[in-house]
Amino acid sequence: MKTSINHIIKTALAFSLMALIAVGCNDNPSSVEEGPGEEELITQVNLSLDGDDGSTATVSWTDEDGPGGNDPVIGTLQLQAGTTYAGTIELLNTTEDPAEDISQEVREEDDEHQFFYMLSGSGSGRVTIEYADQDENGLPVGLEYTVTVSDGSAETATLNVVLSHYVDAPKNGTDRSNDTDIDINIPVDIQTP
Repeated sequence: MKTSINHIIKTALAFSLMALIAVGCNDNPSSVEEGPGEEELITQVNLSLDGDDGSTATVSWTDEDGPGGNDPVIGTLQLQAGTTYAGTIELLNTTEDPAEDISQEVREEDDEHQFFYMLSGSGSGRVTIEYADQDENGLPVGLEYTVTVSDGSAETATLNVVLSHYVDAPKNGTDRSNDTDIDINIPVDIQTP
């Protein structure tokens, strides 16, 4: 009886050891599954706009230490009344050297991402933002956009920029997802020429 128990224990240990060796000998130990829900660290957002009048407008939102640390540094987007702009947005992880371009990852996974640009405040009715790019399904992405500012007096507004990441439900081009990669507010000054 003692011999058969020892034999069972030795057999069980041998199988356990083989299982551990098989797991430890993975040909590609860095191939950790990174599914579509993976979140990236975004520490800087840059908006660049080229006006049809030859003007340019740029603004940056920077949060060098990531969520929960110091307050982000936010510039003010200065737009000219009566001007239409072609705009782009750039997302960076500046904790890497060189900075990691998260915009490229959004472009590669454009069917899982959509930017939403929403304005509030007294000047919000004077600014229209339209998508200028689409994913392979014909749905908006928002890495490129058009901003049209109507004529009028100087006013202010707040631009809310949200990047939705579609993991649990498919993107439909209209609704935001439950997963948000960025949600930032940028002050806007509408200036008269």
